[in-house]
Amino acid sequence: MDEVRDDGQRAEGRETRSPSPEALEGAADAAGPMEPGETTVDQALRLAELLGALEEAGDVLVLTHDNPDPDAIASAAALAFLLREEAGVTTTLAFGGIVGRAENRALIAELGVDFHRMGILEVAPGTAVALVDTQPRTGNNSLPEGRIASIVIDHHPVRPEAAATTFSDVRPAYGASCSILVEYLRAAGLEPERPLATALFYGIQSETMDLGREVSGPDVEASLYLYPRSDPAAISRIRHARVPPTYLQSVHEAIERARLYDGVMCVPMGRLDYPDLGAELADMFMRVDGVEWTIASGRYHDELLLSVRTYEQQAHAGDMVRRVIRDRGSAGGHGMLAGAQVPLRGRSDAEVDQLVETLFEEFRAELGVADREARPIIDADLSAIPPGEEPGGGEPADGGRRAAPEPGE
Repeated sequence: MDEVRDDGQRAEGRETRSPSPEALEGAADAAGPMEPGETTVDQALRLAELLGALEEAGDVLVLTHDNPDPDAIASAAALAFLLREEAGVTTTLAFGGIVGRAENRALIAELGVDFHRMGILEVAPGTAVALVDTQPRTGNNSLPEGRIASIVIDHHPVRPEAAATTFSDVRPAYGASCSILVEYLRAAGLEPERPLATALFYGIQSETMDLGREVSGPDVEASLYLYPRSDPAAISRIRHARVPPTYLQSVHEAIERARLYDGVMCVPMGRLDYPDLGAELADMFMRVDGVEWTIASGRYHDELLLSVRTYEQQAHAGDMVRRVIRDRGSAGGHGMLAGAQVPLRGRSDAEVDQLVETLFEEFRAELGVADREARPIIDADLSAIPPGEEPGGGEPADGGRRAAPEPGE
């Protein structure tokens, strides 16, 4: 696709100046009749401020948080498209860490854009930086030391460091950064082509659990706008991306390690194959009947990564994680999901194990289950099942074993 590219080409026939006040007043009608979430004067003003922050820029680095998720990937692609078309700048998309989750790799493949890894990429001194789905100095992005971002667009709770940027648009009430970018595209009168619309739609659905978690009106409106422009077959390919056999081994290990404390699921994993595996497992365990909270941990290289999930609407999970982590590392999140990173360099394996145990104890204390007995979620001793019964309520046959189906069943 040609929405986003970093080949140095500039948009033809575009001026890199801010719109006049007269143009702003008429921006709401530029795309025709108003629809839900259509361009407003306020959105047009924000667009003018965004473009004005790059008046002196020729090259822009669009940087996501480390190990980007679908919301970050699609938002970055949308911002790069917007800046190339409206500001006439060259854009480079980048992230720190890796893209490990199968769905996220499939998303990038469907987008057809190039993302670069920080650490390998050389950033020229005069390059402007735009942060997407993250903010400066949060500990979860690879903004070069000493660099000040020109643009920040995010939906996480506001950090004080964001105020130092030339342009900052942080909207904690939104469920996804993609929804913010959709408003900018519509304010500019830019129609996303199908791969970008597909990525933005999937980013919103992924971040909000199909509009069921921390969703706002703009998230719904953006989804309604995007879905007719998206590719359902591509969405299916992303959702059902193939996984390597090692993924099943990780799931098996997680199930064996998981312990339940009256609705609080604790999953202390060992080493992770990729950084966002812990978040993936935390989401998976939230589907277990009776679970209200999940806390998953795992080690990736020299960091301990933690993911926290809950179904409680006003849980303030991000605040809780920050209270537990304190100065041990960096932490943040929303009301219903949060995460943290704790440096492990110089710690022995025994010290790491003790740290994990201590953190889980503090999480359980925060959630009021410190004195509850741990219970495994599976019973490996099937002999304990009374005769005539088996898991799932099925009828046994042949001495307790399920009979093989007859031909044609």
